[in-house]
Amino acid sequence: MKLFIYCMIFLGLAMGFAGCKKDSKPEDSFIKIYDDENGNKHFHPLSITTSASNDGYLIMSAYDGWRIHLMKIDNAGEFVWNYELPANYVNAVPNLIKSNGENYLVCMDAVGLFTYVLKIDEGNHSTTEISNFPNVLYPTYAYNSGSTIYIQNYNRLSMQTGIHKLTSDLGSITQSADLDIFTDVEDRIVNHITFNGKRIPFFVSSTPEQNYLVMNGFYNYSFSLIFLDQNLNFAGVYNGAGFNGGLAAISPSGGSQFSLARFSYDNIYYNASVPLVPTTIDIAESIPAQGHSELDAEKPVLIKDISIGSVQYKAFLSSTRSNQLLLSIYDRASGALIGKKYLGKNTPYTACDFIQTEDSGLNILLQAKIMGSFDRIAIIKLSKEQMEEIVE
Repeated sequence: MKLFIYCMIFLGLAMGFAGCKKDSKPEDSFIKIYDDENGNKHFHPLSITTSASNDGYLIMSAYDGWRIHLMKIDNAGEFVWNYELPANYVNAVPNLIKSNGENYLVCMDAVGLFTYVLKIDEGNHSTTEISNFPNVLYPTYAYNSGSTIYIQNYNRLSMQTGIHKLTSDLGSITQSADLDIFTDVEDRIVNHITFNGKRIPFFVSSTPEQNYLVMNGFYNYSFSLIFLDQNLNFAGVYNGAGFNGGLAAISPSGGSQFSLARFSYDNIYYNASVPLVPTTIDIAESIPAQGHSELDAEKPVLIKDISIGSVQYKAFLSSTRSNQLLLSIYDRASGALIGKKYLGKNTPYTACDFIQTEDSGLNILLQAKIMGSFDRIAIIKLSKEQMEEIVE
């Protein structure tokens, strides 16, 4: 399947077909929308990461529900290749993972609902099955701590959230833990993986000190922020307000400090620097945070560490109710808002992921809705100079 590119000059936002530069030298800034030639697929971008060969970026998306699509672009945003995975591979967890310099994805079997780990073969524009785990049903997230890869899942038989440590070759599980939900959430999971309802902000990370695993998932009749120790023993929890409140995103900063976004019904709240106690039992709504009524709580919030100049910041990316993107930059230590930038105007955008580029810019992965009905993969590239303007 061939992809065409709608290319838009960043400042003028003029749109046309296949008018992009053909070299791989990074451009300072651009907006590019990648269009399926058949025109009838709906894409939900999930993750962007650097290619294994460091000559561009890999983008993973869901399409037509839970099917999986991979695409490579070069450093200038030019389309290189794409690959639609066979129909038995579905429900890619919303993040690509790196291990030993290679890129992997975690997904599910369409019939058995169990988990696969696939290696992305950039040379052959395909994937290779590395392992499968018949007892790990409904994978929901994957994470590489730098030393260990974890897979989070939902067990429909026991109604538990599971977390599993993998060996370095990704071939087997060395340790697992299960957390009781005490209620059936399979309908919510199915709506999540088929994009028929609100996407659930599953998350796994670790504190910089590697003393706690931080996990967003179902637990104890609610959607909760859970802390586990290095041996996957339960340490503490911030319980959500049933399934109508909890953490939308979290980024550990070290020393018990965290940047987070939490949701309560249709409202989003930010706190870029707040202490959390990993051994507490509390509720998520007790975490102080500032409300942002302009943000769309039905869409993802992303929080990552970035550097502008030589200074480290926390970057929050979200979608507004008016279908723009909002990039907010906070001081990493104090949590003070340094600057923000709105992106988009006439074309509805949804934030999906972002990554800092080798030239100190930012590649923002988003879903663009063309002519009100065509959901497409898109990239906004912000230049180094544009990033510096935000924090001036």
